[in-house]
Amino acid sequence: ATATHRGQIIFKDALAQQLCEQGPTESPLRPNLELHGKHVVLRDDFDSNLQAELDPSISECSNCEVGEQCGVLMHGRALTFCEPFGERRLTTVALNTSTASVLQFALSGSCRFSYSDPSITVSYSLISTTNTSDDWITLGQIAPTNSSTVVHLLALPESSKADAVRLRWSQEAPHGPEGYESCWGLDNVLLVNAAHRVPLLEDNLDPLDTGNWLFFPGATVKVH
Repeated sequence: ATATHRGQIIFKDALAQQLCEQGPTESPLRPNLELHGKHVVLRDDFDSNLQAELDPSISECSNCEVGEQCGVLMHGRALTFCEPFGERRLTTVALNTSTASVLQFALSGSCRFSYSDPSITVSYSLISTTNTSDDWITLGQIAPTNSSTVVHLLALPESSKADAVRLRWSQEAPHGPEGYESCWGLDNVLLVNAAHRVPLLEDNLDPLDTGNWLFFPGATVKVH
Protein backbone atom coordinates (compact mmCIF):
# COMPACT_ATOMS: atom_id res chain seq x y z
CA ALA A 1 0.00 0.00 0.00
CA THR A 2 1.06 3.59 -0.65
CA ALA A 3 -0.41 6.75 0.88
CA THR A 4 0.49 10.43 0.89
CA HIS A 5 -0.51 13.43 3.00
CA ARG A 6 0.01 16.95 1.65
CA GLY A 7 2.57 15.68 -0.81
CA GLN A 8 4.55 13.67 1.75
CA ILE A 9 4.65 9.86 1.60
CA ILE A 10 3.04 8.37 4.71
CA PHE A 11 3.87 4.79 3.81
CA LYS A 12 4.82 2.81 0.73
CA ASP A 13 4.94 -0.94 0.07
CA ALA A 14 4.26 -1.59 3.75
CA LEU A 15 1.45 -3.00 5.85
CA ALA A 16 0.25 0.30 7.29
CA GLN A 17 -3.32 1.51 7.58
CA GLN A 18 -4.41 4.71 9.29
CA LEU A 19 -7.82 6.13 10.14
CA CYS A 20 -7.47 9.90 9.86
CA GLU A 21 -9.66 12.77 10.98
CA GLN A 22 -8.79 16.37 11.76
CA GLY A 23 -9.55 17.93 15.11
CA PRO A 24 -9.68 16.57 18.66
CA THR A 25 -11.30 13.25 19.51
CA GLU A 26 -13.60 12.95 22.49
CA SER A 27 -13.27 10.02 24.88
CA PRO A 28 -14.59 7.32 25.09
CA LEU A 29 -15.25 7.14 21.35
CA ARG A 30 -11.58 7.15 20.45
CA PRO A 31 -10.43 3.53 19.96
CA ASN A 32 -7.48 2.34 22.02
CA LEU A 33 -4.44 1.30 20.04
CA GLU A 34 -3.56 -2.39 20.26
CA LEU A 35 0.05 -1.84 21.23
CA HIS A 36 1.36 -5.31 20.62
CA GLY A 37 0.43 -8.01 18.14
CA LYS A 38 1.92 -10.60 15.83
CA HIS A 39 1.85 -8.20 12.88
CA VAL A 40 4.26 -5.68 14.43
CA VAL A 41 7.66 -5.96 16.07
CA LEU A 42 7.74 -2.38 17.34
CA ARG A 43 5.11 0.34 17.37
CA ASP A 44 4.84 3.57 19.32
CA ASP A 45 2.75 6.65 18.61
CA PHE A 46 3.70 8.26 21.97
CA ASP A 47 -0.02 8.77 22.65
CA SER A 48 -1.31 5.35 23.66
CA ASN A 49 0.59 5.05 26.94
CA LEU A 50 -0.96 6.87 29.87
CA GLN A 51 0.72 9.83 31.57
CA ALA A 52 3.09 10.35 28.64
CA GLU A 53 5.14 7.30 29.62
CA LEU A 54 7.41 5.63 27.10
CA ASP A 55 6.59 2.19 25.75
CA PRO A 56 8.35 -0.72 27.52
CA SER A 57 10.15 -1.42 24.23
CA ILE A 58 12.25 1.72 24.88
CA SER A 59 15.25 1.09 27.12
CA GLU A 60 16.95 4.49 27.03
CA CYS A 61 15.87 8.03 26.21
CA SER A 62 18.51 10.73 26.70
CA ASN A 63 17.62 14.43 26.58
CA CYS A 64 14.14 13.72 25.24
CA GLU A 65 10.59 14.44 26.31
CA VAL A 66 7.12 13.25 25.29
CA GLY A 67 4.91 16.18 24.40
CA GLU A 68 4.13 18.79 21.75
CA GLN A 69 7.27 20.94 21.96
CA CYS A 70 7.63 20.53 18.17
CA GLY A 71 3.91 20.86 17.56
CA VAL A 72 1.83 17.98 16.22
CA LEU A 73 3.81 15.71 13.89
CA MET A 74 1.16 13.12 13.00
CA HIS A 75 -1.36 13.40 15.83
CA GLY A 76 -1.15 14.30 19.49
CA ARG A 77 2.14 13.87 21.32
CA ALA A 78 5.54 13.02 19.88
CA LEU A 79 9.00 12.35 21.28
CA THR A 80 10.92 15.62 21.12
CA PHE A 81 14.62 16.44 21.41
CA CYS A 82 15.03 20.09 22.36
CA GLU A 83 17.68 20.10 25.11
CA PRO A 84 20.69 22.14 23.93
CA PHE A 85 23.39 20.06 25.67
CA GLY A 86 24.28 16.37 25.85
CA GLU A 87 23.96 13.65 23.23
CA ARG A 88 20.40 13.04 22.08
CA ARG A 89 19.60 9.34 21.99
CA LEU A 90 16.66 6.89 21.88
CA THR A 91 17.40 3.17 22.20
CA THR A 92 15.05 0.18 22.14
CA VAL A 93 15.32 -3.03 24.09
CA ALA A 94 16.51 -6.13 22.23
CA LEU A 95 13.90 -6.97 19.58
CA ASN A 96 13.37 -10.05 17.45
CA THR A 97 13.81 -8.61 13.96
CA SER A 98 14.31 -11.93 12.17
CA THR A 99 11.08 -11.46 10.18
CA ALA A 100 11.02 -7.64 10.08
CA SER A 101 11.30 -5.78 6.79
CA VAL A 102 11.01 -1.97 6.96
CA LEU A 103 11.48 0.56 9.76
CA GLN A 104 9.05 3.46 9.42
CA PHE A 105 9.02 6.68 11.47
CA ALA A 106 8.04 10.35 11.17
CA LEU A 107 10.51 13.19 11.79
CA SER A 108 9.98 16.93 11.99
CA GLY A 109 12.56 19.65 12.54
CA SER A 110 10.50 22.67 11.62
CA CYS A 111 10.07 23.95 15.19
CA ARG A 112 13.73 25.02 15.48
CA PHE A 113 16.23 24.53 12.67
CA SER A 114 20.01 24.62 12.23
CA TYR A 115 22.29 23.89 9.29
CA SER A 116 25.25 23.26 11.59
CA ASP A 117 23.85 20.60 13.94
CA PRO A 118 25.00 16.98 13.42
CA SER A 119 22.83 14.59 11.42
CA ILE A 120 20.38 12.20 13.06
CA THR A 121 21.76 8.65 12.83
CA VAL A 122 19.55 5.55 12.82
CA SER A 123 21.52 2.42 13.68
CA TYR A 124 21.26 -1.12 15.04
CA SER A 125 23.29 -3.34 17.34
CA LEU A 126 23.36 -7.14 17.49
CA ILE A 127 23.32 -8.80 20.90
CA SER A 128 24.68 -12.33 21.28
CA THR A 129 26.82 -14.45 23.57
CA THR A 130 29.82 -13.80 21.33
CA ASN A 131 29.14 -10.10 20.79
CA THR A 132 28.79 -8.18 24.02
CA SER A 133 30.32 -4.95 22.73
CA ASP A 134 28.41 -1.77 22.04
CA ASP A 135 28.99 -1.75 18.28
CA TRP A 136 26.41 0.17 16.26
CA ILE A 137 25.90 -0.23 12.51
CA THR A 138 24.35 2.69 10.64
CA LEU A 139 21.06 2.17 8.80
CA GLY A 140 20.80 5.76 7.65
CA GLN A 141 21.70 9.35 8.41
CA ILE A 142 19.18 12.17 8.17
CA ALA A 143 20.33 15.78 8.07
CA PRO A 144 18.30 18.27 10.12
CA THR A 145 15.57 19.83 8.02
CA ASN A 146 13.38 22.90 8.24
CA SER A 147 10.48 21.15 6.52
CA SER A 148 7.28 19.89 8.06
CA THR A 149 6.80 16.25 9.04
CA VAL A 150 8.46 13.71 6.75
CA VAL A 151 7.86 9.95 7.04
CA HIS A 152 11.02 7.90 6.50
CA LEU A 153 11.25 4.27 5.41
CA LEU A 154 14.48 2.36 6.02
CA ALA A 155 14.77 -1.17 4.66
CA LEU A 156 16.43 -3.56 7.10
CA PRO A 157 19.45 -5.40 5.64
CA GLU A 158 19.75 -9.13 6.22
CA SER A 159 22.58 -8.50 8.69
CA SER A 160 20.15 -6.65 10.98
CA LYS A 161 17.65 -9.52 11.18
CA ALA A 162 18.26 -11.59 14.29
CA ASP A 163 16.70 -12.69 17.59
CA ALA A 164 18.13 -9.82 19.65
CA VAL A 165 18.65 -6.48 17.91
CA ARG A 166 18.53 -3.00 19.39
CA LEU A 167 17.56 0.05 17.34
CA ARG A 168 18.78 3.56 18.06
CA TRP A 169 18.13 7.14 16.96
CA SER A 170 20.99 9.40 18.00
CA GLN A 171 22.47 12.82 17.37
CA GLU A 172 26.07 13.46 18.36
CA ALA A 173 26.75 16.27 20.78
CA PRO A 174 27.82 19.45 18.93
CA HIS A 175 31.40 20.62 19.36
CA GLY A 176 30.57 24.27 20.06
CA PRO A 177 30.00 25.63 23.58
CA GLU A 178 26.48 26.82 22.75
CA GLY A 179 25.09 23.32 22.20
CA TYR A 180 22.41 22.30 19.72
CA GLU A 181 20.55 24.95 17.80
CA SER A 182 17.89 22.63 16.40
CA CYS A 183 14.87 20.97 17.97
CA TRP A 184 13.22 17.93 16.35
CA GLY A 185 10.51 15.38 17.00
CA LEU A 186 9.94 11.67 16.35
CA ASP A 187 6.52 10.05 15.96
CA ASN A 188 4.71 6.92 14.74
CA VAL A 189 7.61 4.48 14.99
CA LEU A 190 6.71 1.22 13.27
CA LEU A 191 8.55 -2.02 12.50
CA VAL A 192 6.31 -4.47 10.65
CA ASN A 193 6.52 -8.23 11.10
CA ALA A 194 6.57 -9.49 7.50
CA ALA A 195 5.79 -13.07 8.61
CA HIS A 196 2.30 -12.10 9.79
CA ARG A 197 0.97 -9.86 7.06
CA VAL A 198 -2.80 -9.90 6.82
CA PRO A 199 -3.68 -10.93 3.23
CA LEU A 200 -7.11 -9.31 3.33
CA LEU A 201 -8.43 -6.45 5.42
CA GLU A 202 -12.10 -6.68 6.35
CA ASP A 203 -13.58 -4.58 9.15
CA ASN A 204 -17.14 -3.27 9.41
CA LEU A 205 -16.16 -1.21 12.51
CA ASP A 206 -19.05 -2.72 14.48
CA PRO A 207 -17.29 -3.43 16.73
CA LEU A 208 -13.89 -2.14 15.65
CA ASP A 209 -11.13 -4.77 15.52
CA THR A 210 -8.14 -2.79 16.80
CA GLY A 211 -5.81 -5.54 15.62
CA ASN A 212 -6.47 -4.46 12.02
CA TRP A 213 -5.14 -0.93 12.46
CA LEU A 214 -1.69 0.41 13.27
CA PHE A 215 -2.45 4.01 14.30
CA PHE A 216 -5.58 6.04 15.09
CA PRO A 217 -4.58 9.70 14.67
CA GLY A 218 -7.82 11.46 15.64
CA ALA A 219 -10.08 8.58 14.64
CA THR A 220 -13.61 8.37 16.03
CA VAL A 221 -16.12 5.54 15.69
CA LYS A 222 -19.58 7.09 15.31
CA VAL A 223 -23.05 5.59 15.37
CA HIS A 224 -25.47 6.86 12.71
